[in-house]
Amino acid sequence: MKQTESFKLGIALSGGGARGIIHIGVLKALDDAGIKPGCISGTSMGAIIGGLYAGGVSPEEMLKLISGKSFLRMFSLKPSFSGLLEMKYLKKVLQDHLPDRFEELEIPFYACATNLNKHRRVLFSEGPLYRAIIASASIPLLFEPVLIDGDAYVDGGVIDNLPTEICRNSCDRILGVEVNAGMFHQDLKNIKNIAIEVFQLTVSNNTKEGLEHCDWIIQPRLKAECTKECGIQIDR
Repeated sequence: MKQTESFKLGIALSGGGARGIIHIGVLKALDDAGIKPGCISGTSMGAIIGGLYAGGVSPEEMLKLISGKSFLRMFSLKPSFSGLLEMKYLKKVLQDHLPDRFEELEIPFYACATNLNKHRRVLFSEGPLYRAIIASASIPLLFEPVLIDGDAYVDGGVIDNLPTEICRNSCDRILGVEVNAGMFHQDLKNIKNIAIEVFQLTVSNNTKEGLEHCDWIIQPRLKAECTKECGIQIDR
């Protein structure tokens, strides 16, 4: 693909936990090819990576932020008074590296989250930024819902794990990056891993419609052995 003035590329990044590191490699390859997206949309880890990139954080900088122990801290599991978990380190990373509002980003960006009160998908593109991204990555039953304007929001993958069609409004072609294909074996002897696996089954089905809207798809198939060699823990 080659970017021209008459050709705008939109990029949709799926959720997928640690597997979302793949998104960084895709963005790095596009940078190296001189291709800048006209729009980015993302769910969960795709929203984290997409938001950082839209805010001017380079793929190299992202790797430093979320590699090794720092990545595991991104979803540091600190119980709250509700018994659910919080993502305080992720909040700090976003606050330290991104502007306060969507309107200040360098590239138009959409973060997909699920509104629990209204039972619908919401694509945030204006207003406060980091709360919308955290909401997009808040797995239900594990993490606290994020309150925005009085409504509770959780992971966008509950309804749409690859929000592609929104970029059609401003872009000519859509590249979808979906990172959930492949075999990933987990120890299903604790409630956290069981909840993650059940949720993964749900979001896999919620990716199909998004894939149909893509002009191009990157969908690598990984094995558990590959993630161990890279030091990546497969948790959403």
